[in-house]
Amino acid sequence: MHRNAWALAAALAVVTVAAGCSNTPDEPKRVPSEAPPVTAEPGPVAESAARYNALTADLIAALEAKMPAITWTVDDPARMSRTQDGRCMLSPRSMKSSADIVEPSKNFEDVFAAADPVLEKHGFPAFDGTDPVPGGWVVTRSTNGSGATVTIESKSPAYLRISVPVQSENCDSNEIPQGDR
Repeated sequence: MHRNAWALAAALAVVTVAAGCSNTPDEPKRVPSEAPPVTAEPGPVAESAARYNALTADLIAALEAKMPAITWTVDDPARMSRTQDGRCMLSPRSMKSSADIVEPSKNFEDVFAAADPVLEKHGFPAFDGTDPVPGGWVVTRSTNGSGATVTIESKSPAYLRISVPVQSENCDSNEIPQGDR
């Protein structure tokens, strides 16, 4: 009987120590931020395309400065589409990285450090964490007061995508100025 009590006490001590070690203080504690309420009307297509292409350029410059071994190129051209609720959404050029960014960015900590000041400059809240997404993707998002959403997602490679509600009767990609496609 004495031996069993000693074994049980030892097992409980190991479990207690292991539980205390599983949550290391160096681990990021970020949680996804909540999108602010939409407070602004959608803007014109040309104005929105120029504004969000500038945001894309600034974000890519900041990410490449922070992680110079990883480059970004255009993945898909700009396009427009109508949502099920009838809104017209502009998707400026999406960007793709030359490599996965999760490990090189220290689980997105370098992404936050590089991108958050750019987001603030362009009227967006900080990324402030990753979203719980199944399938091995690491995803972070930020939405501004006009409903535009910036998303960076990585699972070798990474993608930068933006979606923006815009004013458009026809919601036709030909409305996007040639230089912003």
